[in-house]
Amino acid sequence: MNGSTRYTAVDDEPEVPLLGGDVSDGLVRRGGTVRRPRGEHSPAVEAYLLHLERAGFARAPRFLGIDDAGREVVTFVPGEWGGRPPSPWALDEDVLVQLGEWQRALHDVSLDVVLPDGVTWPERVRFAEVPDVFDEPDVVGHNDVTRENTIFRTAPDGRRGLAAVVDFDMAGPTTRLLDVATTVLHWAPIGPPSARAEGMASLAAPRRARILAEAYGFDRADRLAMLDTLARRFARSWYAMRHAAATRGGGWQRMWEEGAGDRVREKQAWFAAEREDFTRELG
Repeated sequence: MNGSTRYTAVDDEPEVPLLGGDVSDGLVRRGGTVRRPRGEHSPAVEAYLLHLERAGFARAPRFLGIDDAGREVVTFVPGEWGGRPPSPWALDEDVLVQLGEWQRALHDVSLDVVLPDGVTWPERVRFAEVPDVFDEPDVVGHNDVTRENTIFRTAPDGRRGLAAVVDFDMAGPTTRLLDVATTVLHWAPIGPPSARAEGMASLAAPRRARILAEAYGFDRADRLAMLDTLARRFARSWYAMRHAAATRGGGWQRMWEEGAGDRVREKQAWFAAEREDFTRELG
């Protein structure tokens, strides 16, 4: 985990860039593996993937080691991704149920993740302008369950099942409420219909939020608390995006320059205006 875990398999497969994400620069597929440049957070993420493997959590990539180029190597998960724009089947309500069940299973095996000596999670950045979304984490979570990071496979009966969620690059200590709220943000989705991805404008976001939250196992009190968490997340997101653009550059900077901050404010305002509808549906 400190760089000594080497990936030594020999293969002559060409490297194929994996596109579609916003901040995953340098991500490539080579044969049955995916490789990415490592960063400050990588040792902790790699330890977490090993923890999931030891816990028998099947629907996540496996960490294989570090290749000769110093890149993280994980297993490639074959299947269909949710898509950008989303595939029509990815908007089925059954998908929301599967996501909620997957996230609950992930959290239930992520209550006590012990990192190796010398490995720590990067310190969570706090901003004086707004309160943090939570005081203390209660799980380690994925933190980025987007359509681009979900892989599905088609069963003989034609039903698509969630094979795995990939790209654990943003995994880290969080709370159940925040991690689920982030998934709801992407999949409900939370934002004005005019700003949503193709095919999502007519979706009933409050209903979809409830379906996912109930599949996770949230009761009424949890569902309403999730709305408070979403509001605090929006208040923090603008500052977090600006900070990431300034300190991490790359895709974060591109997103900021392309108006990510404005989109955060737009979604925040829409959610505030529609909050009563969400409260009625989730209450």
